[in-house]
Amino acid sequence: MEKIESEKLEFKSSFSEWKEAIISLCAFANKKGGKVIIGMRDDGTINEIQIGKNTIEDFANKIKNNTDPILYPSINVETFGLGEIVEIEVSESDNKPVFAFEKAYMRVGKTNQKMSQTEVRELIKKYTLPDFDEHYIDAKIAKQVKFDQDLWNKFKKKAPNLAKKDGKVSYGIFLCFVEKNIEFHNAIIKAARFKGLRSVEFIDEKEFDGPLLSVPEEIMLFIQRHINKRIAISGKVQHDEIWDYPLDALREAIMNAIVHRDYNDSGNVQIRIFDDRIEIWSPGLLPKEVDIAEIYKRARSVLRNKLIMRIFHKYGLIENWGTGFQRMLELCRKNGNPDPVFSYASGAFVVSFKKIRQTEGVTEGVAEGVTEGVTEGVAEGVKKLKNYISNNPGKRTSQMVKAGIAPQKTIERWIKKLKEDGLVEFVGSPKSGGYFIRK
Repeated sequence: MEKIESEKLEFKSSFSEWKEAIISLCAFANKKGGKVIIGMRDDGTINEIQIGKNTIEDFANKIKNNTDPILYPSINVETFGLGEIVEIEVSESDNKPVFAFEKAYMRVGKTNQKMSQTEVRELIKKYTLPDFDEHYIDAKIAKQVKFDQDLWNKFKKKAPNLAKKDGKVSYGIFLCFVEKNIEFHNAIIKAARFKGLRSVEFIDEKEFDGPLLSVPEEIMLFIQRHINKRIAISGKVQHDEIWDYPLDALREAIMNAIVHRDYNDSGNVQIRIFDDRIEIWSPGLLPKEVDIAEIYKRARSVLRNKLIMRIFHKYGLIENWGTGFQRMLELCRKNGNPDPVFSYASGAFVVSFKKIRQTEGVTEGVAEGVTEGVTEGVAEGVKKLKNYISNNPGKRTSQMVKAGIAPQKTIERWIKKLKEDGLVEFVGSPKSGGYFIRK
């Protein structure tokens, strides 16, 4: 842990300075994010404060009542000797400017500077631009657009207020209903079946350039051609069909990738099918408000493409309450698959589903997903921990346990592996330091 205040770090000796702490959080959110540590003096020494029963809850409510838009920082309590410190960390806001006590602040060096009216107006102008899907395509192109008439007619009845007006066609409307997308090549979805375990040799591939509303089911048909199912005889009149992967979980992941991807990214949504797994790649990282390490347990619904989301929601294709990740987890467990793995790779958010493996009729998917002795499982765990440290620098193993990464002993083994590979390092004192990605 750093022992001096900086552009991303502020010390407060106690909660009596709660107003100043909130102003610092506001200033961090308007810059590059940062951390306020309550219980440390300006010189970096511990003040040994005692945290009352309702102290954290009261402070969280003060943040909620005095910031606009509301900040949702992470709050962690750590014990040091006879006292405690509270680490409050906030990410850079995607919705600037952030106000505290009806004023906007910007972090400059080690100080919080009140923003001028000109600076506030510039930030508002920059961060209130329409989302990608709410821009309008060129008028000449709009006149030539051919929509899937069945989908379009249903939509005009379901949501007449969202339909095109005065001959204008938004990007979101275009992508959801156009018969063939030749304008936005990054919005074309790509699927491929690869030979073996690597994306080297193609067995089959296909591009989906039709209306986004109908693409998910076309992708599901492609996937079903390349995976297996078996019949489970349970004594019921109708036998159960068990696929290598839970189809509803795959469909959920595909919908999420299409609806929540970053359309300003030039990459495509990709579905990669291997012998042992299916990966669904969505261009762009999760919004800053969503912690990839926490989405198994809870996740906020932070919308990136509001119009596309509303269209899919009107058709009943997707919910908007942030429960999709938990549903994927439940569906995989019910089908006997290992838990899906959520990670970042090459600037994309990736959901990986592992295949059920059969040995003499016994499903081994669950066992494979939780047995640490399996080399591949360990490798995935190490990768998951590296991603967590990359997105949450300065955390200690106790905080990683609280975040639900893995048990303490397991994390220690994974840390050892990352250190041996020269990927992470511990910075700071044994009591207050944390792990960082080596540069």
